[in-house]
Amino acid sequence: MDGEFYVGIDLGMINSVMAFTDGDGTISIQRWEKGHTKFPSVILLTPNRSYAGQLAIDRKFYEDRYHFENCFKRMMGTTHKQRIYNVDYTPTELFSMILHKMIRTFEEEHGHKIERAVLAVPADFGDAEREAVMKAAYLAGIKEPKIINESNAAAISYRHDTTDFIGKAAIYDIGGGTFDVTVMDMHENGFDVLSNEGSKFLGGRDWDLQLASIIQKKIIAGAGLTPRDIDNDSDLRRRILSEAERHKIILDRVDRSKGALLVHGKYIGFEITRTELDNATIELVSKTIKMTNDAIRAAGLTPNTLDRIVLVGGPSITPLIRTMLENEFPNVEITRYDPIHAVARGAAIYAHSVFKTKDIKIRSVLNKTFGLKMGIDGEESVCNLLYRNVTLPMSKEVVCRPKMDDQDVLDVAIYENRSNRGELHTPLTRSRLLKTFHIPLTGRISRGRTKIYIRMSADLEGMISIEVECNNKTDTCDLGSDIYLSNEEFSETMHRVRMVQ
Repeated sequence: MDGEFYVGIDLGMINSVMAFTDGDGTISIQRWEKGHTKFPSVILLTPNRSYAGQLAIDRKFYEDRYHFENCFKRMMGTTHKQRIYNVDYTPTELFSMILHKMIRTFEEEHGHKIERAVLAVPADFGDAEREAVMKAAYLAGIKEPKIINESNAAAISYRHDTTDFIGKAAIYDIGGGTFDVTVMDMHENGFDVLSNEGSKFLGGRDWDLQLASIIQKKIIAGAGLTPRDIDNDSDLRRRILSEAERHKIILDRVDRSKGALLVHGKYIGFEITRTELDNATIELVSKTIKMTNDAIRAAGLTPNTLDRIVLVGGPSITPLIRTMLENEFPNVEITRYDPIHAVARGAAIYAHSVFKTKDIKIRSVLNKTFGLKMGIDGEESVCNLLYRNVTLPMSKEVVCRPKMDDQDVLDVAIYENRSNRGELHTPLTRSRLLKTFHIPLTGRISRGRTKIYIRMSADLEGMISIEVECNNKTDTCDLGSDIYLSNEEFSETMHRVRMVQ
């Protein structure tokens, strides 16, 4: 209806961005404190209340800074917990606080309640991470969340602004904490994703840490300290990292930068050069280029049949990244596009489509390989059924036998990994357990004669479902069931989320 807003959110490890469209499809970027378009993805937890975004940064010098939480995106979908003031906080809950503060600020400014939104996540996020994002959305009050890969969202935004481009492109998306490269065919009728590669442990934060290491060595030399002195001074380490973040941005524009830090009552000056930063981060860029080549091969292409590489994400403005890409792909057009807002804009455009016009068509591939734990030649490994970088939807069935006569329960362990199509089995050590289902078996069970059919399917959105059939009885296994909380858990968590200022 007219006046309706369609919201897209880029949940970043360092900063998050919200974009929205009105009923006519006009795109806007939400602005926060002091007109900024980036919402810091940080939480300050105190005994009485919590703070999110810029307010958390402003208050951390007056509150207990040891409970200043950031960079938790990489921990989404894990069992990691941070116990603070006798409360166990999960990365999911912390992200829900970020979302809730963003949504509440938007609602207060625009007078419109957000109950539907598209959330952009790294293409490399597996099933557990995506479930965690969905749970965070529910906790934040979003009743109908949808997920889109960040690189897909960036492609939608790019195509919206570059309507004349039709061809095969690699979306090179490097954010604050994650890296994805998606190869896709952009055509008149939509987007066909051909392959994804990436890592949730590679992003701009790693450039910060390398530069912080350079600055730290200069401070040690200038102040006469030892590495142990730095290790024992958390405040100095924090200030060194803050300086690294600042100088990294400066070195994107100039060849050298100077700074100073107060150490034991004395200012210690230092100078850093772009050459020093490049030498320290060349291996990081090399990793992204390897993944880009892997994605091109997985798509069935060569660099000579790729039309364009589109750079998005804040760190993509780093000169070394473009230089090394141009050297690796001399015959491919390389262009930089809206590094900060591309993902959020694309998510908002997609929200307008998925919730209203239905005019954007994306054919995606599965982002991970999924399989079952089975005994193969006396050793347990993962029997792969659904493969990554294969076009969705897909389905596969396997037949197994009970281990013993009169067996009453079948344990079905679901794993994900990064194996490529054709790799039938993967060691457990290279796979990640998602969930184990305990399926009751009924009827006559014979070790030698009873057949158990296990069907694994992935729908058009990559959501996994499992069915187990035995003696004409079928059980459905829901990997996503854990995103829902009990009424008591939901109430307790929601109370904490709503206390965020």
